[in-house]
Amino acid sequence: MNGPEDGATDDGSGRNPGGDEAEGEGGDGDGGFEFGPDRQTVPDERDGAGTNRTATGEDAGIAVDLADGDDRTAEPSGTGPGAEPTASSVGTGPDPATVRTWSTLLFALAVAAFGTAVVTVATTGDPAPAAGAGALGVVFGAVGAAARSGRTRLVAALAAGWDEYRRSVWFATGLFAIGTVGGIALLLAGYDLLEMVAELFEEMLSEVEDETGGIELTATFFILNNSRAFLMAIAGALTLGLLTAFVMVFNGIIIGNMGASIGQSVGLDYILVGLAPHGIFELPALFIAAGVGFRIVYRFGERLVGSRDAFFTKPYLARTAALIAFGWLLLVLAAFVEAYVTTALLEALFADRLAEMGGTTVP
Repeated sequence: MNGPEDGATDDGSGRNPGGDEAEGEGGDGDGGFEFGPDRQTVPDERDGAGTNRTATGEDAGIAVDLADGDDRTAEPSGTGPGAEPTASSVGTGPDPATVRTWSTLLFALAVAAFGTAVVTVATTGDPAPAAGAGALGVVFGAVGAAARSGRTRLVAALAAGWDEYRRSVWFATGLFAIGTVGGIALLLAGYDLLEMVAELFEEMLSEVEDETGGIELTATFFILNNSRAFLMAIAGALTLGLLTAFVMVFNGIIIGNMGASIGQSVGLDYILVGLAPHGIFELPALFIAAGVGFRIVYRFGERLVGSRDAFFTKPYLARTAALIAFGWLLLVLAAFVEAYVTTALLEALFADRLAEMGGTTVP
């Protein structure tokens, strides 16, 4: 290490009697010191003021700068614009609050599925659809229980997927709300779309007529029908989100217009019972699908302008697949509820009104 300054002697205590006291205690006034030949005091280039930082001639020393505190202004790796989350930036797993939130949600969905299975057996006596609803409940419950027991991999993927897509999901929800308001406005302006929707629905029902000409709306029918809209909302990314936006606004218009029309003739309570039980599962599922479609377009734009390192990555695909699977399972649960719970509620609560409507239970 450097010796004493020229003309100075060491007093044996390790301090330079003729030097700076701060330098004797901590070396560099900025908390640094230097290995190398004799030093010369020079101005500090960092702040332009003369300090005790030193430099040498041709034989440069090795400067070691010890900061006074942790430098927390630098952005950690993996958290910049367009960068993928890394273990160092997001932690090794979801925090306890996230685990509790998602596991509670999954347990609630399991209860809803098991309840649907019970209602299905009680109203139809058919064990097949009840078994399907029960199996769905087992899936939800198993994932929730695994998260509570420390196996949080799936819940971590779901949480990361929601973090990735929540803004685009809310955007899709907003488009649907705009469409709903637009549908109500069309009805107030004299445009009732109920007849058009009824004709389309009759065409779909003709595909499920049995040999006697009767119609049975099963969960399979609703799963297949709603899955088309679900996949269309995701695939709308191929149209730069235009198809996805159309699906959201169009469905909102139909729900708003048809709901308001039936509400005027049958009653608002009928609409609530006819839509709410399965709608609380079906609509979030469609919003998730649309959110995925919009987010894909957004990521593509980020990649084009260079603000994202990669379009697709393995972590992104994993969390996207987890959220899509969760959304589709919500759609399946909605199908069971619509086929067996909503129908049973309408028949139990509004038998007289259904008779006046010709026996249909479709709101």
